[in-house]
Amino acid sequence: MRRPVLIVGGMAVVTVVAGIAVAASASAGTTTYEAEASVNTLSGGATTIDCRRCSGGSRVTGIGREGVLTVTGVVAEQTGPTKLAVTYTAERNRTAQISVNGAVPTAIVFPGTRGSGRPATLRITATLQAGENTLAFGNPVGPAPDVDKIVITTDGTPPTPVPTVTASGDPGATATASPAPSPTASTGPVSPPPTPPTAPAAEPTGSPEPTTPPTTTRPPATTPPASPTAVPSPTGNTALEAEVVRIVNDERAKAGCKTLTADDRLTAAARGHSADMAARNFFSHTTPEGVEFATRITNAGYRWSGAGENIAKGQRTPAEVMTAWMNSSGHRANILNCGFKNIGVGVAADAQGALVWTQDFASPL
Repeated sequence: MRRPVLIVGGMAVVTVVAGIAVAASASAGTTTYEAEASVNTLSGGATTIDCRRCSGGSRVTGIGREGVLTVTGVVAEQTGPTKLAVTYTAERNRTAQISVNGAVPTAIVFPGTRGSGRPATLRITATLQAGENTLAFGNPVGPAPDVDKIVITTDGTPPTPVPTVTASGDPGATATASPAPSPTASTGPVSPPPTPPTAPAAEPTGSPEPTTPPTTTRPPATTPPASPTAVPSPTGNTALEAEVVRIVNDERAKAGCKTLTADDRLTAAARGHSADMAARNFFSHTTPEGVEFATRITNAGYRWSGAGENIAKGQRTPAEVMTAWMNSSGHRANILNCGFKNIGVGVAADAQGALVWTQDFASPL
């Protein structure tokens, strides 16, 4: 159900500058979009439940992991920053990855409301296009808050955040894994470990100096289980990811290597890792729980004989991130490893709008 309501307040004060920004207050003239409306899409376990204190008496729960709420038909009068107020419930702090019209998802932390039945409101600013928009709420690495409703400003002048992306001091890191062939499997190509990179001279802003952890060569992570744990596949951004793949293959062609083929399993693993790093604010090939990249690829269902990974943070475009990687010997070695056959690329945005990039390379058994 959508109904006009009036909220009295002043101009929003932006506290986070990004594609989606957290704001302190909102101005008047609004339209409400109920999360449980029949026109919305609930997938992967997201469902509607009763909520006595919620608008319309219901809210959407089960968002996060595989669960996604997609609110459709959100109308903006003009293209640009638009004020939204998200009413939600959460027993403790929860993170939602919010994607507008399928763009790179942004990680937003929703403070706990001291109970699943106690709604609270977080005001944000999102860049919408004139006309109808979609807002997808999810979190591939954990539970997101339950969503009650979204209120959008339909008059007044919204704040105009100035996009700022601060380049990380570490544009990326590499990791490789070269398991011995399984005795019951045919021998596949094994990727040689890349030469440990040396730190180049300081780069201009936007091409920061890389810091690469020691390259590791490890034994096989045991044969993947017959039914590996499925890796949630966040939205990512297909256009940016495809452009990275294109540039990778251009560089490989110059080096005489065969074209890499994008693989859905590697893409799911890469997207999941970028989203995880963005949501939980860490930067490593290994998750805070100790899950390494080779295990993430295996869990995505890819049976590999050789694998590698590059990560980066802060670069604003595929060209920028590829320049940073190609200027580092370790990252370049993964990109130009002629033994690799497949690639997956994932990108996500953190709460400050900085893009987090992952490349996963592998060869099948």
